[in-house]
Amino acid sequence: MVTTQQDSRLLKFANEAINLTNVENENANMPEGVFTAKLTRMSGEISKEYTKAYLLPEKHLKMHEEGWIYIHDFSSYAVGMQNCMFIDIGDILSKSIHTTNGTMRPPRSIRSALQVAAVVLQCQSNAQFGGIAINAFDFHMAKFIKMSFYKHMETAIKFNVPDPDTFAWNQTKDETKQACEAFLHNLNHLESRAGNQLPFVSINYGCDTSKEGRLFIESLIEATLDGIGEQKTTPIFPIQIWQYRKEEGKIVNEDLFKLANECSIKRVYPNYVNTHEEVYDILDENGKIVPDLIPATMGCRTRLGKNLHGYNGKSGRGNLSPVTMNLPKYAMESNSWEEFTVLVKEMAFTGIDMMEARLRWQRKQLMGAAPFMYKNKIWKHDQPYNEKAKIGDILYSGTLALGFIGIAEALMILEGKHHGECEKSQQKALDLIKDLHHFCSKESDRRRLNISLYATPAESLCHTFAKKNQDQYGRVPGVFDKEFITNSFHVPVWHDINYVDKIALEAPYHKYCSGGSITYVELRSEISKTPHLYKNLIEGAMEQGVYYFATNIQRDRCLNCDHEGLFDDLKCNKCESKDIITLRRVTGYITGAYHKVFNNGKKDEVRNRVKHY
Repeated sequence: MVTTQQDSRLLKFANEAINLTNVENENANMPEGVFTAKLTRMSGEISKEYTKAYLLPEKHLKMHEEGWIYIHDFSSYAVGMQNCMFIDIGDILSKSIHTTNGTMRPPRSIRSALQVAAVVLQCQSNAQFGGIAINAFDFHMAKFIKMSFYKHMETAIKFNVPDPDTFAWNQTKDETKQACEAFLHNLNHLESRAGNQLPFVSINYGCDTSKEGRLFIESLIEATLDGIGEQKTTPIFPIQIWQYRKEEGKIVNEDLFKLANECSIKRVYPNYVNTHEEVYDILDENGKIVPDLIPATMGCRTRLGKNLHGYNGKSGRGNLSPVTMNLPKYAMESNSWEEFTVLVKEMAFTGIDMMEARLRWQRKQLMGAAPFMYKNKIWKHDQPYNEKAKIGDILYSGTLALGFIGIAEALMILEGKHHGECEKSQQKALDLIKDLHHFCSKESDRRRLNISLYATPAESLCHTFAKKNQDQYGRVPGVFDKEFITNSFHVPVWHDINYVDKIALEAPYHKYCSGGSITYVELRSEISKTPHLYKNLIEGAMEQGVYYFATNIQRDRCLNCDHEGLFDDLKCNKCESKDIITLRRVTGYITGAYHKVFNNGKKDEVRNRVKHY
């Protein structure tokens, strides 16, 4: 039952949400000033209170509220939602799709396939609180390009076109390019959930060498390069991820890979995922790629590893509910590195307990709570759909991600130097992450759950933990004197280091973070003059063993005079207009107005970022 004190606090929060006096910007993809976002924040606060009162064991609540272990998307806990997932878009589009108002027929062309795909992504986004990803998108779309080609061939034959094959292919190329343009426009304008929030979509592609698959890749990249709308702005979604692969010493689709590099330099995307860094083989008995086994990631960095409850494929399953450990806090509570590692293990065990408890609650929810997902078997399962049946064992194919943040600050507290400036610190940190990885593997086997170690993106958490640590320990110089905690295993953004050394330092951590990880480097815009160096940079990161890699190239653009540059005072340095786009990466994704939508921690991080090239 809500107490008078709780009632007063909730009313205070509601007043702040309505009057925008406490804007947190927890998600850069959701402006908090719109009507539905205000409503979502208020209802989320009620949901949190219900969870505290009825669902969380006292120990777990203490861990969360005191800043030991953070329960992500706490406002979604009470309703039993799961986090994020990969969807098998090829399978979904091959059957009738059930919606609230009936069904949609399977598409029969690339144009209709991408239109329906956008609708599917929007509908599914309302059934979960995290992102949606598609693996091997090029393989999936290739079959619909073939359908379009056959249709155009029929037209050519019907009207006695002299060269029907060339005519049909040219028509197919035009249709594919237009379909990709429409897909980008849809995903940047179809709003879902809270007001202006766009579906958080990631697509992985790059390995299909068929004529149709290559056409799709080329068309999508060219549409991205062109930009969207009258002002040809950079599309924020989908987050595009190139699946880097070498066969017989050559990069698969190397010419398109170079085009992807050009697109990354101009439009930030695609990011790059390493298909050679996975725990299982992706080839069938004939040596051919199994598309759904190709290593892939979600834009923020979430990754799906081995599945103890069935098929290892990416699609049809996802991450259920992550938690994150506050490593700097543990360091402040310890007198030595050895004492610290013991405390980390204790917290890791508790964190997994917290996720398992949440999973028990998620399993009690009914299929009817997410009819689009379970009726269409978007989360794959063999049970007949029954809106009153519990979801139950279906969710066992998902993963539980044990996250961590601030290894750099923990090292500074206990060792005096972080891993970017001391080999001894680097080895201690690497040993810790390696031990945590093995701990997660042992707990997976013991509990028969898919538990993985997660290099948390911490979009809002970097600021939340920073505030909690400052409140308890003060603004410790060099450690807690900024508005953010350093992400996961990253070398601090303020540390002056070149990109070669940064990649070399961070690369070894990736193989232990099977729940997801990323390495970034900050580049100057001059890299556009030497694209061959950019290509070498990506290849170098992949060869070092980085699983997921992205680059940040700060390029602002004035919508008044079209001038591009770096606008330090948030106005064009040519015409002084404030009508500008300021592209910055927040975690795995970008925004076009970081100064408005980033939380204070992320804003401070942007200010502290140094260039690595």
